[in-house]
Amino acid sequence: MKGTQNMGSDDIIGSSSVLSRMRSRKTALDATTNSGSDESDELFPKYAHNPDDLDLVTATGGGVGEFKPDEKLGLERETANVGDPQTAQMEPMNITKVLTELQAIQSQGPKKYCILGTRHCSFLHQQIVEMLAYALVLSGNHLYTSGAAGTNAAAIRGALRAFQPQLLTVVLPQSMSRQTPESQELLQDVTNVVTMPQNDAMPLDVASRICNSHLLSQTDHLISFAFHESKTVLEAAQEAQKLDMLVTLLYLD
Repeated sequence: MKGTQNMGSDDIIGSSSVLSRMRSRKTALDATTNSGSDESDELFPKYAHNPDDLDLVTATGGGVGEFKPDEKLGLERETANVGDPQTAQMEPMNITKVLTELQAIQSQGPKKYCILGTRHCSFLHQQIVEMLAYALVLSGNHLYTSGAAGTNAAAIRGALRAFQPQLLTVVLPQSMSRQTPESQELLQDVTNVVTMPQNDAMPLDVASRICNSHLLSQTDHLISFAFHESKTVLEAAQEAQKLDMLVTLLYLD
C-alpha cells in the first residue's frame, strides 16, 4: 500500500503514453474497416447486402457474367442424318418381266418346266431335286431335262415316281450309246426320249450347249442347280434370261 501511494510522475507519464498508442491503433483499425467496406461496395452492388433483392437480380439478368435464363447459350446439336428407312431406293424393273412373273404365279394351268444342274450333286441335293420333280409332275406340269448324272438323273427319278410318263421328256446331247451304263438303265423307263446322234462327233460340252438350247426352246420356266464354277449350267441360265423365261437359279456352294 505504501508503494502505491508514493507513485511518481514518471509512472503517470508512461501510462498516458500506453493509452495514447492504444487509441491510435483503434483509430487506424476503424479507418481500415471503413475503407474495406467502401471497396466491397464498389466491387459488389448494394443489393448484395440485401437478400430480398437477389430475386430481382436474377429476374433482370444482372449479376456475375450477365447470365439471362431466357436466352439460349448458343449450343445447338446437329441433327444426325440417318436417312429414312421408309424411302428405300429400289431399282426399276422391266414391266414385261413383272407381268410375266405375276402371270406365272396366278395361273393355275400346267406349265413346262426344265430342270438342269451340275453332275457333282450331293445325295441330299439329289433328294431335294427328286422331290421337286415329283411334285411338279404330280401337279400336272410337264418336266423336261437331260440325261446326265447328278441333278438331271434325280429329276428323272422324281418324275417317274409320279407315274405319269407322258409328262416327262428327256433330251440327250448325243446318241443313246454315248451315255453311261447307269443313264441307259435309268432311261429304259422313260417313254419320251429325244437323242441327237448328229452331235456324236462333237465334244460333250459343245453338244450339251446345243441340247440345253433345245430344252429351253420347249419350256417356260428353268430351274437350275449349280455351283459358281458350273459354266455350262450358268450359260443356260443366261440364255434363258435373254429369252425372257422365268429362271430359278439355286447355288449349291
